[in-house]
Amino acid sequence: MKRILNIFTIVTLSAVLLASCNTEKINVIYTPDSAGYTFTAKATSFTLPATNPVFSVKVFRNTTEGSSTVNISATSTHNVFSLPSSLTFESGEGAADLPISLTNEAQIGIIYNLKLTISEEDVSVGGVKDIDLKVSLAYNWISLGMGQFYDSWTLYSIPDVEILQAEGFERYRVMHPYTEELLLEAEWEGWIGGPQSEYIEFWVIDDEKHVMWDTQWYAGLLYQGGAEDIIKFYYPSALGASLAVHDAKSLFIQDKVVQLRPAIYIDGVGGWQNSDYYSYVSLPGGPDLYDIL
Repeated sequence: MKRILNIFTIVTLSAVLLASCNTEKINVIYTPDSAGYTFTAKATSFTLPATNPVFSVKVFRNTTEGSSTVNISATSTHNVFSLPSSLTFESGEGAADLPISLTNEAQIGIIYNLKLTISEEDVSVGGVKDIDLKVSLAYNWISLGMGQFYDSWTLYSIPDVEILQAEGFERYRVMHPYTEELLLEAEWEGWIGGPQSEYIEFWVIDDEKHVMWDTQWYAGLLYQGGAEDIIKFYYPSALGASLAVHDAKSLFIQDKVVQLRPAIYIDGVGGWQNSDYYSYVSLPGGPDLYDIL
């Protein structure tokens, strides 16, 4: 018993000495001398109403004690932004909103870039010191009435569709170009699924009345029903530079009739990107597509 007690005493003493030695190697915990600040993300975008082009960017600090002010610098290639050069946090606040607005010089149809920066001495450890913003004014969409849409690759029939136009611009939206009823009629059962575009938006890009759209639209079809195999209708050069030769095939072919030439493709699988499967839009007041196709 005495031997066991001696062993216990030695083990206990060793543990105490070891703990005493380890305390000498504990790293000093970083504690900032002042509030550190950070943005929530490195980039974001805003689309604002033209009647009230105001928004804000949230900034955080690493304390809620006392009030403090941080300077924020702003750089942009266009002088259309109005914002303060500093942001004040009141006592108890760990976050505050930097108010920003667009001036009367801002125009619809242009994407404006703005970069906000917190200085190195003010940014929190591991924080986001810069944020890149893309800001634009929203188009005012007006209904032109009913027109027609036909996708020669996807559809059997030519549905009537509502056509919207951005006020003051040759920019159009074909509303609800696809429905499940139209896809079933065209015998796509088993392929229906995935994203389906609420509208196809295209715009005139030159005096020759060529048009383009933003990257791709979706008919609501999956290649052989595969959940990941989404069929996309790309603007050709958006899919690949080698397909740019097909861009010029999208244009007004006569008054109020637009021909769209998509590159139909399934990412990672392949598609019909080199085949001329056209879609057509007849704007309100234009000819019946059944008569001209």
